[in-house]
Amino acid sequence: MIARAEDAEKRNRQLHADLFTAQACATALESCEVIVVEALKQAKDEHVQKLMEAYLILAPSREIKEEAASTPPAPPPSEELQEPVQLEEEFDPVLPSQSPPEEVINISSLLTHRGDVSD
Repeated sequence: MIARAEDAEKRNRQLHADLFTAQACATALESCEVIVVEALKQAKDEHVQKLMEAYLILAPSREIKEEAASTPPAPPPSEELQEPVQLEEEFDPVLPSQSPPEEVINISSLLTHRGDVSD
């Protein structure tokens, strides 16, 4: 019976040691979890900041706005350009069906024959 009590006492000590080791591991894991969560929050904040900067880079900067304000406006168009332009001759389009056959150019022959072309 004394041997059993001593064995039970050894077993009890071993269980306490195992419990202490398990608690230390759990504490270390919790600490790692906190570190990871904080790192994720920081990465998310940095990502959001970069996105905001990217969208604000697209907006005109203050310097560009100031430069545009200091540039004088373009002069109004001249009156000559506002008047309608009169054509001397009336344009009469010639459709391909109206042109005489001897004036029709065979494009494929131009593409296949590479002779000297003089003006």
